[in-house]
Amino acid sequence: MAGSEAGKVAFARIRQGVAAGVIVERTSPRVAVLTEAGVRETWTEDKVFWVAEARVSLHSARAAAESLIAFRERVEEALPSVDLAALWDVVAGDGGRQTVGDLADLAFPAPGPEHRAAVAWALALDDTHFKAIGAGAYAAHSREAVEAASRRKAHADQEKDRLNRAAERLTGALDGIEPFDGADVATRQGVAWLKALAVFGPDEDKDAKRGLDLLEALTGGTGGDAPLRAFELLTRLKVFHEDEVLGVHRFRLRREFPEDVLADAERIASAALPAIEREDREPLAVRPGTCGPIAIDDPWTTDVDDALWVDDSPGHDVRVHILIADPSAAVALDGVVGREGAARAASLYLPTGKVPMLPPGLSEGVLSLDGGADRPVMDFACTLSADGLVTGFRVAPVTATLDRRMTYDAVDAILADPASTDPAASALRTLWTLASALRKRRVDAGAVIVDRDDVSVRVIDGVPMLKRQAADSPARRLVMEFMVLACSQAGRFARDNGIPLVYRKQSPPDEKDPAAGLPPGSKAWAYKMLRSLKRAELSTTPEPHWGLGVVGYSQVTSPLRRFQDFLAHVQIKGFLRERRAPLDTDRILRAFGDLETQADALLTTEREAKRYWILKWLARSIGREVEGEVVAIQGSRALVELDETALVLPVPGLGHLSPGSRVRARVREVDPRRDRVTLGQV
Repeated sequence: MAGSEAGKVAFARIRQGVAAGVIVERTSPRVAVLTEAGVRETWTEDKVFWVAEARVSLHSARAAAESLIAFRERVEEALPSVDLAALWDVVAGDGGRQTVGDLADLAFPAPGPEHRAAVAWALALDDTHFKAIGAGAYAAHSREAVEAASRRKAHADQEKDRLNRAAERLTGALDGIEPFDGADVATRQGVAWLKALAVFGPDEDKDAKRGLDLLEALTGGTGGDAPLRAFELLTRLKVFHEDEVLGVHRFRLRREFPEDVLADAERIASAALPAIEREDREPLAVRPGTCGPIAIDDPWTTDVDDALWVDDSPGHDVRVHILIADPSAAVALDGVVGREGAARAASLYLPTGKVPMLPPGLSEGVLSLDGGADRPVMDFACTLSADGLVTGFRVAPVTATLDRRMTYDAVDAILADPASTDPAASALRTLWTLASALRKRRVDAGAVIVDRDDVSVRVIDGVPMLKRQAADSPARRLVMEFMVLACSQAGRFARDNGIPLVYRKQSPPDEKDPAAGLPPGSKAWAYKMLRSLKRAELSTTPEPHWGLGVVGYSQVTSPLRRFQDFLAHVQIKGFLRERRAPLDTDRILRAFGDLETQADALLTTEREAKRYWILKWLARSIGREVEGEVVAIQGSRALVELDETALVLPVPGLGHLSPGSRVRARVREVDPRRDRVTLGQV
């Protein structure tokens, strides 16, 4: 821009509409202006749509701002007289080029700078009738184009009106002028837009873009933290809780059960099992005075779906019954409850509570193993030699009564005490011995077992409580080994009998020895190994699972919590009764694919919620020192696994340390909602 333009009034498009400024200088592609507030700003040239002939003295910033405001007011006074539709009617047949000055001559009897600026302003904000073909030059649209643009403008005006109504309602609620009315249409729309912005971000959803406009109307700006600001508004409106798990909304996960599902579940709970389920189920024969089925779980578990029983029948080998709850005995695959379970895919476990796959009256009541006597179960009975070799296997639907519920901690205490006189001690020791042999067999078959401590999080009265779960817990290892055994034997049974099932396979890491040089079993070794593992995949044929060291692994042990396991029960039981599984390979693969997608959404949400609450727990430690172990090095930073939380976080300035080094760090900042943690050196 030539220096002679200094002092001229420029108009630019901004998100809120139009801004005016006095030109100070231009260094293409930027224009420095003095605004009506008397401050200097820089605009890009593409935003400037008109430079008026009017000049303002730049001698005094305050005087210049006052003159600018006065000129703008004159332009705005002239603006209502600019009727672009009428001007279009006059020039539409010419088919030629029209300048802003030409149109101003038609609109005003004696146009001045403010009148030409008003015409330029109107053209900049409404392209219904004219299109820009050069600097200050326009051409009239065709009649068809005008009609189409008019429809678009009417829609845009309607959208703007909806936005304004929503902004008005929500402003009143936020300012306490009027109560929040969730039944009001405008309020509901505004809340939906803000939710979309908070959950999906500004670029992923049409309603989220509306939310961005609404946020600007409510707060006067947006910025890079728009989703968080939308979230904060929703918490002020009490639409969201400050600890809201956004993954539930992002994946549209079901929380409440529909009335028809609850009614059907109540009917199932009060009815006898179907005749076919009663007729071919024998009760599990436990000799009086001996220990019957034992369920080992966390103390807060309410949906008990597995138990173990050591059959004390005479013989050199030991028969272990892996008893799995059988909800398919009462819940029809194509029934109301069955369809709901398939839609949910699995139970959602959050620190604040569980969202079950099946209604609680079933999953925690009549179908849970601790729901009373004679529960319907699938019995995966394995006969094992002392060294863990499976010498016999039988699967059958039976009824069983749970003898004991025990926690992992209680079982660990019994196994650690050779003198324990607990009635279950002998059975537990037998199970532990066999589990150790099974584990060794898996390792010998190529399994790479990554033992890593975990942290469980439960929220009680709004306060997160952490408990570290030791990887070397005998009870947890014991249960895991027999669950792996049941799944691999079920897969082998399906393979041998041509039952369509879906198996899980896992390829080995790309590197032959991903954790070379790190002490096996160390935290650094476990961290590296876990990062090298490939994702398990679905297959309709039994293939190796590298991490587990088994072939033909098909999940069957959690049918109250995973619908994939429920389907596996349906297939196996259907074969046992009819010598033919109900679903063919194509149908079972499609069903598993849909379930897997939903299960991924649940897992992502669970991880998100768990990390949020761990960070909320850690936020109480700001300023305090925490301890951990270096598990990897990234440039000048060390990645440290914290002892109390098992979080792996970067600590700057410790890049010179070796993995395995013990360190202390100070908690500088924790923002759970932004998923932000800053640790510093002590």
